[in-house]
Amino acid sequence: MIGMKIGIVGLGLMGGSIASALKSRHHIAAYDCSPEAVAFALSKGIIHEAFSTPKALFLHSEILYLCLYPLALADFIQTHQDDMPAGTVLIEISGVKSEIIHKIDAFIRPDIDIVYTHPIAGKEKQGIAYADAEIFRGANYILVPTPKNQPDHLQSVRQLAAEMGFGVLSDLTAEEHDSIIAYTSQLTHILSLALVESDDQLFDTKRFIGDSYRDLTRIALINETLWSELFLTNKKHLLERVKNFRNSLNKYVKLLEHDDLPGLQKLMRETREKRSSLEAGEK
Repeated sequence: MIGMKIGIVGLGLMGGSIASALKSRHHIAAYDCSPEAVAFALSKGIIHEAFSTPKALFLHSEILYLCLYPLALADFIQTHQDDMPAGTVLIEISGVKSEIIHKIDAFIRPDIDIVYTHPIAGKEKQGIAYADAEIFRGANYILVPTPKNQPDHLQSVRQLAAEMGFGVLSDLTAEEHDSIIAYTSQLTHILSLALVESDDQLFDTKRFIGDSYRDLTRIALINETLWSELFLTNKKHLLERVKNFRNSLNKYVKLLEHDDLPGLQKLMRETREKRSSLEAGEK
């Protein structure tokens, strides 16, 4: 086995998918508080080895992915950092950054390097049984470097992301990350949830849906534990994005109220052009 000894804390969908994507190049070991998740990962060959304690995993890993929910991440590091060898490299993958970085900076040992990242990929399913390396193929990946990160560690993280199949890798500040993700990810989940919730159920809805409804509501099949944490941890930016969307929605309300056909068509054309520019790779 060539490559590095990579440890993974948390064998859910993301931890399992990372393991699946890297197992052919590196030795993958893991820790999870669920014996069932560990047994499944071993039986399916998703990981090569498992440890019964975080400390044992730390001692047998060159680099560690922390695949934990946002509210659990800082507590886990603070609880277990005394068991981490000097020079430990951590990679966290949560969907929020500013609040997490602020919390961790307050206590983390100076000889531990934590690299903040966000693989923008996933499924509406949860758990190791749905692990799939293909969710990373061509997907976007964000790094949030800090002044404490060592350049060679950042380069290792970028290399691992490339090996997993990610397409575009971007560096952002924590504030930039939280602002754009509030728009492209968190707001879209709120819209999907609100659309489903607004169904007055006067009809048997499933008999009348098409691809547009399916596409818009797919992500309403949500992991409420994870996404409620993401929403609240990033509520400053998310509230701004929700208010911006409400203003855009009100434009349609006014145009409809005034039977403004030219206005509707103009707004639709402008929006279509804006969306088309994304497909063309333009800013």
